Amino acid sequence: MVTKKTIIAIALVVLFLINIIAAALIFIDIQVLAFPNTTLRVDVIEINTDEVIIHHDIQLYNPNSFEMILRDFQIVARTTDGEEVTNMTIGGGSIPGQSNQSYSANDRIVMKGSLSGLLSTTVTGVVGFSIFGIITKTIPLEVTVLTSLKEALNKIVIPDITIRAEFGNITKQAVNLTTEIEVKNQNPFGMFIKNFMVNITTETGSNVGQFNIPGASIPAESTVVIEGSGSVIIKALNAKKLFIALNADAGAYIAGINKSLPISAHLEITIPNLEEFVPPDKPLELSLDIDLSRARGGLKGNMTLEVFNPTKIPFIATDLVVMYYGVKNNQKYFVAEGPFGSGELVPGATTYFHGEMILHYSKLLNFSGKGFLPDAVFAQLLAKISLPDVSIYIPVAIGSYIDLHLLRPNQ
Repeated sequence: MVTKKTIIAIALVVLFLINIIAAALIFIDIQVLAFPNTTLRVDVIEINTDEVIIHHDIQLYNPNSFEMILRDFQIVARTTDGEEVTNMTIGGGSIPGQSNQSYSANDRIVMKGSLSGLLSTTVTGVVGFSIFGIITKTIPLEVTVLTSLKEALNKIVIPDITIRAEFGNITKQAVNLTTEIEVKNQNPFGMFIKNFMVNITTETGSNVGQFNIPGASIPAESTVVIEGSGSVIIKALNAKKLFIALNADAGAYIAGINKSLPISAHLEITIPNLEEFVPPDKPLELSLDIDLSRARGGLKGNMTLEVFNPTKIPFIATDLVVMYYGVKNNQKYFVAEGPFGSGELVPGATTYFHGEMILHYSKLLNFSGKGFLPDAVFAQLLAKISLPDVSIYIPVAIGSYIDLHLLRPNQ
């Protein structure tokens, strides 16, 4: 007869055997535990004037049938020079068997060196497995990823630059130019521009001028207008067009350091007509006076040309001459010419030119129609208004009739 003690003894033996078998199976399973699949991604999500904002994303997958325990997770980032810029601790947790778990965090760092290198980010921690609360197995975890900050810098938007230039006052040697340079900074960090180099050339490539443009700071996401001044030599007005090429030492305030960036712009200027330099309400005023008197063999004329220049431009009057024509039966015929020469039209003042001429009787006589004298004499002033060393000019022609009362028989 089986006693109660015997049944208890058999049950204990069976349980013992079961524990031995279970322990053996568990030991075998522990030996084949798979390392968690780990993915670390580091993204530069923003670069501004003061700092770099980096996003860390850790993806873990537990391929085992046991629950995974995570603890002592730490993220450390270093620059190429070994400077530690990030040291973060992430709270632990657990991942059920054959499940995913993600951890993410943002960090703000200030760079003290170059932004063109690599950022080395390492995640360390401990992964453990607790089986029935009896056996715990731990596995050290370490993952490193390299992030190129240079690629992030390639996303920086070069500022938009617009150049406007206008001609100003004209002197004997040069034409003044004024400029406005509009710089639009679309980036989330401040920028600066200095050491402007401006080259002004003609369509033939000749260098004809220079500019002085001050440096400036352009705050993040803002627009600044920089004013500059310069000049081109007077001969530049002989060109059809002027070309302005601008280069500068530009840079950005990024993450606490200065980063150099190239910047350039170009502008094409059409040479204006000289008429554009004369105010429409203040034109050049010319007045011609001829004083005739009898002389041997004809009439002597003392000529005075009066020119008022209301502009600030030292115009040059060249090829000044008065052409005289006899007029009879509404027909003109050449009689004589009286030159004045050339000279400067003083800005804001009146300039006088003087000359003499002779109207010979032999040239005045005309036997067509009634009488032998012309009905009148037509005097026409011809001139070219230009600038020193400039081939373009404003042609001028004014005329008036002269009554030959000195030759009338009844005078």
